[in-house]
Amino acid sequence: MHSIAINHLIIFILHAASSVFLFMLVPNDDASNAVDAMKASLGFDILTLSGSCPEAAADPVTTAAPQERRRLLSTTEGCSLVRTETHEAVFEGIDIIMLFAINEAITAVSHLIGFAGWWMSEASWKADSRHLEVLRRQVEYAITATLLELGILYTLGGNSLYAALFIVFGNICIQVLGYVIERTSDMMRQYYLLATGTLLLLPIIVLITHHADKLVGMDHALTLAILYTVLYLLFALHLFAHISYQWYRAMIDKDHGFQLLGAATKLGLTWLAVTMLHHTYSELGLPKLPEMGSGLDLEGLSMGLIIGTIGLVVLGFAALTQLPKDAEYMAITPLNTGRRGMTDDKILNQI
Repeated sequence: MHSIAINHLIIFILHAASSVFLFMLVPNDDASNAVDAMKASLGFDILTLSGSCPEAAADPVTTAAPQERRRLLSTTEGCSLVRTETHEAVFEGIDIIMLFAINEAITAVSHLIGFAGWWMSEASWKADSRHLEVLRRQVEYAITATLLELGILYTLGGNSLYAALFIVFGNICIQVLGYVIERTSDMMRQYYLLATGTLLLLPIIVLITHHADKLVGMDHALTLAILYTVLYLLFALHLFAHISYQWYRAMIDKDHGFQLLGAATKLGLTWLAVTMLHHTYSELGLPKLPEMGSGLDLEGLSMGLIIGTIGLVVLGFAALTQLPKDAEYMAITPLNTGRRGMTDDKILNQI
């Protein structure tokens, strides 16, 4: 059995178990829980402008003719423009734990499809530079990366509908670019697309980091944002190294690397966010049922998840170098290091 299929099976088991445990932690909607326990809302801010003038200054302005009123407005002291911001909720009662659980279930199903495909027809999944595996991965990432980032944003107190929409459409664009990178044979085009995808990721990183930095009352909020940033940039670094260096392609299979990064990122960030939510409710003395664990050291668990996620990536990449590689497959797309674009010779050949 191909090593990619074995990895799919292992990762399926991990995400399936994670999903089951998360569904068991979905808050009970009863009187025993705090109101809106681990729930989020999405909406938009409304800005209302109004004028404020002292009563003595307002009288002559009110009684004067229009031309005189404009003159008095420009000279009246004590008047000011008042800005009033209100938040109007569009979607309420979004269960953060349920969102993470659904995301883990979707990830598990995706890896089960990958395992079944490689197991039943390895030749088909190897064909055309592993096109089926690339397609499976990019579709999975378009969905699961979006849900994971939304869950992190909600954990950090985000409630902007527009920010959520940006994450959704931004991720779709990033995955489309990722798909094209793996289907093109021009190295410079791969670099351009990778740079564009990374630039699209940066505003999402800034958005999540901003919410973490402004959040007061939750431990490890900024740590979650930093860990998210490092893990997601590792995807870009892994792809860059694969495009650029033959020794890297010979050492680590691209799909092995994506499998490891995907599993570590989703499991690590998901459970760190869930632990942070439970820890926050516990520190504030708010009832939260079901509990994550009676007498469980949630602070220690948070630190263990942070260190464990980093360790999994480091040790995992070391282990990937020992997995067997396909001799005929060093890159999903052949890298063209010759002349780029439509040269005169190419044009003449097409005539």
